[in-house]
Amino acid sequence: MHGLVAPSKLLSQMGQRAMNVYLSQRLQKLRKSERGSAAIEFALILPILASLVFGAIDFGRMLWFQEVLVNATREGTRQGILFFSGNGQAEIEAVIAQALTNGGVPSTGLNVQVSGVGTGTGNPLQVTSTIPWSFFVIDSLVPGITANQLTASVTMMNE
Repeated sequence: MHGLVAPSKLLSQMGQRAMNVYLSQRLQKLRKSERGSAAIEFALILPILASLVFGAIDFGRMLWFQEVLVNATREGTRQGILFFSGNGQAEIEAVIAQALTNGGVPSTGLNVQVSGVGTGTGNPLQVTSTIPWSFFVIDSLVPGITANQLTASVTMMNE
């Protein structure tokens, strides 16, 4: 009886094999259902991730506009203290508008306030520039967190 297997042992081995096949098939079904749950989880998280990404882009865009506005105001103020030709407000406003355009920021709605233009050497010249601003994404997601305008103010001494 060297090569023969007892009937009870054969049934036991077949039962074990059938159990392994059954468990293998069951695990495959579970893996497939996990793939579906991953897709559902992704679909639930996607709006939050998209809001964070586009909100960060929106905030970065605001910082870019603010920096360009500050630099444009600085250029306008520098123009006002060095090259005064009698029409200070209009000259300064034109320089600021051109600097905004060169920086990729629209100058529509630009408001410039100037004080101290042409007052003589050593006196301060203060220029305040304001442009309208609204967020694309953040305004629609979080009402009340809105900046209606960006403002830059620069003071330099007349030369």
